[in-house]
Amino acid sequence: MADVRSDADATTEDPGLGGFTAPPSRVSTVVVVVLSVATAAVLIGRLGSLLAVAVAFAHAGAFAASLWLVGRDRWRAPATAIAGLLALFVGAGFASAVGYVFLDLVAALYPVQTVDQIRPRGLRVVSGTVVVLGGTVAMVGALSTLAGRLSMARTWAYAKLAVKTFVVPLAVAAVLLLSTLLRRLGGADEAPMAPPLVTTVGDVVGAFVAPVPGRTHLITFCLLLGTAALAVARAVDALPVTELSTPRTDDRVEQTAAAVERAARRTALVTAAVLPLTLVEAVISPPALRAALSAPVYSVLAGSTASPLLRALLLGVALVAGGTAAFVWSLKRLTRTETSDVVVALTPFVGGGAVVVLAIALHGVVLTPALAFVADALPGQFATAFTRQSTAVVDFYGSLAVVVTVAAALVGMTAALSLALALVMAVGALPESAPGPAIAAAGTFVAAGFASGAGVGAPVVLGGLVASVVVWDAGEFGVTLGREVGRTGATATPEIVHVAAALAVGTFGALGSMSIYRLATGTVLTDVTTIPFALSVVVAALVLLVAALR
Repeated sequence: MADVRSDADATTEDPGLGGFTAPPSRVSTVVVVVLSVATAAVLIGRLGSLLAVAVAFAHAGAFAASLWLVGRDRWRAPATAIAGLLALFVGAGFASAVGYVFLDLVAALYPVQTVDQIRPRGLRVVSGTVVVLGGTVAMVGALSTLAGRLSMARTWAYAKLAVKTFVVPLAVAAVLLLSTLLRRLGGADEAPMAPPLVTTVGDVVGAFVAPVPGRTHLITFCLLLGTAALAVARAVDALPVTELSTPRTDDRVEQTAAAVERAARRTALVTAAVLPLTLVEAVISPPALRAALSAPVYSVLAGSTASPLLRALLLGVALVAGGTAAFVWSLKRLTRTETSDVVVALTPFVGGGAVVVLAIALHGVVLTPALAFVADALPGQFATAFTRQSTAVVDFYGSLAVVVTVAAALVGMTAALSLALALVMAVGALPESAPGPAIAAAGTFVAAGFASGAGVGAPVVLGGLVASVVVWDAGEFGVTLGREVGRTGATATPEIVHVAAALAVGTFGALGSMSIYRLATGTVLTDVTTIPFALSVVVAALVLLVAALR
């Protein structure tokens, strides 16, 4: 074996996130990437969806590029903004690849002629969808291995970036949808969904700001009082009391601030304790409650809890105190952070703004072809219903609001996928040494396992299972060599031998499985019980497994 190099050669620095990773050696990287991508492409292509293969590969490329951009040390702000914009294409690629195959299978297998065809065809649709899902995950793991940057720190950083990017298009979409609802309040025929929504929102706001006089409103009053008290406590706690006071008034100001904070916190605690008791107002009618409390007590409670002036005062205190606490907290964060870090922290919102700008620029171009594509992929009555509903939605909200909402949903899908991957890595479900090959192997295994239910032949299924084992073995072995001798060490010969041995063992096992299957279903064993034969095969497999583990 070649001489062990220094740590600087054996690891690759991740300066943007302050960590170190050991990428696999080059030969193992090539094996993982080529075998994973090729197997996933074959499995997805067997479903008759070559477009899904290309879209899944593009999704994996965008995801790997985003991980690479997140950890950039130079030009961090532009790299972060580009990664945020790519979140739109990551979500779009995933939704398009999986959704296209799902729609294609539904269109090909439905409608059914008889009822007994519903279950097997439904299972085939589900299996085909999972095949595309697993193949897409396999490509993500393969291209992430090629980038050599998949780690827990990078995954969490990208998840946070995607969530921050998601906030901007989500807020813009909410404003567009709400403004459309408010603008369409002219009549029930014009906006059939708007009056119930606006009425509900108006009732909620009115219950807090201007309640009906003459009766008690204990629940909403306690909520307002508790919110105001908690906001005051947070504001006083956030204010720099010591810095703002003078030496002569230092003690008095601090004591007063501490007293106000204690009183506010106690008020919030008492209100939280009393709040469950106020629920009696929801189950007892006002006359019964008046009789139980006596008329004078009920009148005092009704006058105080329904007072618009008192409620306006509490609402104003809550808004001012909450705004003060938020402003002081933001100011402290800004003063403790370098300017470059502040710019990088705000850059994801720039990426979200770029998503909105792109949606605004292309909303008149992409919406009609996209809706027509989905309608053409759906069978019969499904296509008619989709066309009718989608046309109604676009006519009501407008193409701009619909496209921005879809863009927000796609970025949100990217955020959900990245968070799921980060959680999987956080709980230790993926090995920290080789997360990329592990994801590629798991995706290939899932795709191959469900391919049989989607109508793929047994040779291709067994080949996919063997490929998943070889991918994981080659990736783990390559990471070990990369950590010991570096990526540029003379490791090609032992790696080729190792991969060839793993491939030979897997191929032998697959051929053995096919032989046993054909023997068990052949004419030799059709007339006798197969239990002894199956038991002997299981015992032999257990012996081989124990030998392999040793």
